[in-house]
Amino acid sequence: MRGRKPPRRKRQTTQERADRTRELVIEETIRCIREEGFSAASTRHIIERAGVSTGVVQYHFGDRDGLLSAVIEHAVTTLATSIDDLVDQVEAIADAEERMRALTEAAWRVFLNPASLSAMEILIATRSLRAKLGLDQLTRLQPGLERIAALIDAKSPHAAALTDLLWAAPLGLMVGQMVTEVPLPTEPQRQAMAQLLIDHLRAQRS
Repeated sequence: MRGRKPPRRKRQTTQERADRTRELVIEETIRCIREEGFSAASTRHIIERAGVSTGVVQYHFGDRDGLLSAVIEHAVTTLATSIDDLVDQVEAIADAEERMRALTEAAWRVFLNPASLSAMEILIATRSLRAKLGLDQLTRLQPGLERIAALIDAKSPHAAALTDLLWAAPLGLMVGQMVTEVPLPTEPQRQAMAQLLIDHLRAQRS
């Protein structure tokens, strides 16, 4: 009895290979910035790390600014999806105070993901790219942030401000980490943020 032939692996189309190569370069740029800092992310160094040719970067991104802009766009897309996933998970928690703790921990992970951190470092370092950051990119995050505010308390006048603190606090710590070689603690800040949300929840109930 003849054994079954293993299924043939589906061949990637030219477009699929091109898309994967583009993703590879973006991912390697993110790793480069996180591991070595923004100043190390020259086109030549990224090409060496990614194992691609200069022509690949020119084809997909044009130049270094185009590549960095693509990293920012990737970060915004990833962040928007992650925020929605975060809310979906936290909404399922029945206990309100436990929900605030879970929201804080999840938000901290989402806003401190490598793509977001790299995008923030790019924007801090490059005034020209800050000027190009479109309002449409930022508004794509708004629905997710509004969902977080509703989780905190849709009726509270402070819900939007607390949502802002929820993303600004971890990013602020990230900026602080950029100027010191000593790892900064995050657990006390996470606990304080969770307690702030819980205290707000209790105040709204009373």
